[in-house]
Amino acid sequence: MSTPPHLRRAGADDAAEVTRLRLVMFASMGLVPEPDWTPVCEAYFRERLAGDPQFVAYVIDAGDRLLSSSVGQYTWSLPRPGRAPYIGHIASVATDPDHRRQGYARLTFRAVHDHLVEAGCSRINLTATPEGEGLYRSLGYGDPTGPMPLTWTRPGETHR
Repeated sequence: MSTPPHLRRAGADDAAEVTRLRLVMFASMGLVPEPDWTPVCEAYFRERLAGDPQFVAYVIDAGDRLLSSSVGQYTWSLPRPGRAPYIGHIASVATDPDHRRQGYARLTFRAVHDHLVEAGCSRINLTATPEGEGLYRSLGYGDPTGPMPLTWTRPGETHR
């Protein structure tokens, strides 16, 4: 008998499953990482989830596997009037295809968002896929205001 799905904070032992869900996210975007990418990603998650206080992941745990996950982190921001000391970034929001449309992404995303706000983030960034944009907008995320954010990408790599 499997455990009823429930929200919890991820730990280092979840690195393989969080990596698997990140691959699910990439597959839905049409991206296929190189074969040696998976162990690198898993090692990264294991290290961060083992004790990096500025890194957090929440998951929906069904006992035998994770159904959904969201990952976030925060960094110091340069001092600016009217802004808290940290900027957050949420990435890798993913749900197994067979378990979508059940509110799992909303639960994990909201838990990561709340964690970053409680940590002192005054701004949280993310990159939305078309599938996720409605969820993020429903939770108060919108187009950037103020100076236009621009991104540099190494030649040969994509902006995705």
